[in-house]
Formats: sequence, structure tokens, C-alpha cells
Amino acid sequence: MYKGDISRLVVLVVMQFDFIASTGRTATTFLAATLNSVDGIAACHEGYIGAEKGAKPLLPLINLENAQAYGKPKMAANIVAQKRNAKIFAELAILPNVNRLIDVAYYNSTIASEILNQNPQSRMIGIVRECGAFVRSSTTILGEDPLPVGWPDASKELSDREKFIAMGRIRPRRGSDEKAAWDDWSAIEKNIWLWRETNLLLADAQSEFPDRVRICRFETIKAMPDQFWSEMAGFLELPSTDKMPKAADKSKQNQKPSGYQIPNSKEWAPQEQDALINAQRVVDRGLKYDW
Repeated sequence: MYKGDISRLVVLVVMQFDFIASTGRTATTFLAATLNSVDGIAACHEGYIGAEKGAKPLLPLINLENAQAYGKPKMAANIVAQKRNAKIFAELAILPNVNRLIDVAYYNSTIASEILNQNPQSRMIGIVRECGAFVRSSTTILGEDPLPVGWPDASKELSDREKFIAMGRIRPRRGSDEKAAWDDWSAIEKNIWLWRETNLLLADAQSEFPDRVRICRFETIKAMPDQFWSEMAGFLELPSTDKMPKAADKSKQNQKPSGYQIPNSKEWAPQEQDALINAQRVVDRGLKYDW
């Protein structure tokens, strides 16, 4: 028994778990696939290794619990204890030639602080995309959205898949002013709120665990890829990223077939523009951008 305990402790030390969190629509599929190509790393996109959604998930899924963790923050501790615990990470140590695990997922935002709290060795990278660009990318007015990150127009007919994913999407908490106004908001306003609340959760994690959290701008991935990969490798103590692709090829890009269905923010309604400005101001005040 004593030898077994020592062996288990060694496994727990070796299997390092880090994660990336964002609103989604921030190159997360590309990041997971690229990190998974690095020797010694098993990287997942929303629980699926290498972003391969056709395979059995490597990590327990948290798609539906995402909304629960936001609506009732105390539930986040239970969700992490059940689905992101040391026992799960230790069991994955059987993966050949793997000594670290990285999960890239939008739902990591709602449980970020608890992951860091319950897993003292874990580190987080938060990726923040400019609000207007995120809203344009995530708002669907017509047709099925194959990448249903954001809230659709209220009149849009939803597919079964869209309905399922919506069950896990965060929405205002009961009793809040936002909840009272929710049904009167446009899809643009709802997705501005979604962007604001998700990134404020990243700000909370950064405030609580400043030494173990780094926040980067999504735009850095495209504009300064060498800096992005260098900063990421240094913070997560990764092997050299010199041979990594600096940009996603077409097979790793989640392009929306329908394209953007709403115009540039300059053409939004006045209340939508006001909401955008206020959300950006609140998030920028709460976050410290590292690169």
C-alpha cells in the first residue's frame, strides 16, 4: 500500500494540467490542435483530444454545467471536484509519452477560479477578443449556425443541436436587472452581455491568482504570432515552439459558412452601441493584458 501511494504521488506530480479559457471564436480549435502536436502534451478542445470531436472525449464534458456554474457560482466547486480533479489527471498518465494536459474551452471561464483553487499547480491563459468582432462572429439571424457560440436572434428557428448547446450557455442570474430586461434585448445586446460576463470571470481568476494567470488579446495571435507562441511557451514551460505553425491552415479554421450576418458596430442601434462601449470599458478596467 505504501509503495502504491508513493507511485500515485509521482503520477500526480508528472501530469501537469493547464487550461485556456475564452468566450469562444478565439482560434481555440487551432490552439488545441497545434498544442497537441507538441511532444509530451495532450491538448484538448472542449475535452476532445486534438480537437477531434468524432472520438471519445479524453476529459469529462462540462458543456451543460457551464450555465449551472455561472447561475449558481457555488456549484463551480462541485463541478471541478467531480470533473477536473487530480484522480482524473492521474488516470490519464497512462497516455504514452505524455506528461502534461492542456484543455482549451469556452466553459473553462465559468470554472476558472475553482480549477486554480483546487489544482494548485495549474495555470491559465485567458484569450480576449475585441467585443464588436466577437459579437459579429457569434450572432446568427437566419439559418442553422454550425458554431453556435452566441445567442441567436429570438425569432430564429433552432436546430436540435443549437437547442442543446443553448442549454449550457450562460444567461443573467435570477433576480438581476439583466434578467428582467433579457427578453427585450436584441441578439446583439445579449452577445455583448455574454462577452462582458465571460471576460469578467477571467478578470476574477486573474485577480485571485495573478501569478498563475496570463491574459492575451486574440488579435495578438494573428498580428504577432511569434510573440504569442513565445509568451505562451514561456508561461506554460513548453518545449520550443519554433516549428509550430504560426497561423491556422484552412482545415483548422472554424469559418462560418454563412459569414457575418450583422453589420459593423457603427451601424448598430444606439442602445447596442452604448452597450458595446460600456462592456468594453468595464472589461478593460477589470483585466490586465499581458500580451
